[in-house]
Amino acid sequence: MSQPYVIDNAWDKARPLKFESGAEVAKTVVVDNTYVSLSSLSQRLVTGGSLLVEITASGLYGPYDKAASDGRESLTAGACVITRRGVDVTLGDKAVAGLYHNCVFDMSALTLYGVSNHGASLTSLKAAFPLCTFDD
Repeated sequence: MSQPYVIDNAWDKARPLKFESGAEVAKTVVVDNTYVSLSSLSQRLVTGGSLLVEITASGLYGPYDKAASDGRESLTAGACVITRRGVDVTLGDKAVAGLYHNCVFDMSALTLYGVSNHGASLTSLKAAFPLCTFDD
């Protein structure tokens, strides 16, 4: 007997905030799906807590990539957000709420795409979110 097909939606479960105070500020950004890697099930999924950076040429957002040369390599204030919830961008670009101001982020719930949680990388991350706290 064959097993039923089950989709794991753990990608949508991550919550980036350590706690919510009501003072958090988010802005709506549009994720460019061409910059999101395919999963093993051929889906393009952005998890909650993902670090997204503005793509200079289009104004859309994509996952941080230190090797990129399109703007996604620069952690600068105003051009970075952390997704509040997961979003499936398999079928095209999609809007998502991006947190960027007055937040207390839970470091263990973040997908930082290569930004380490110590040293110079953490200093750059904190500079991109000057009014946020990153907690273990």
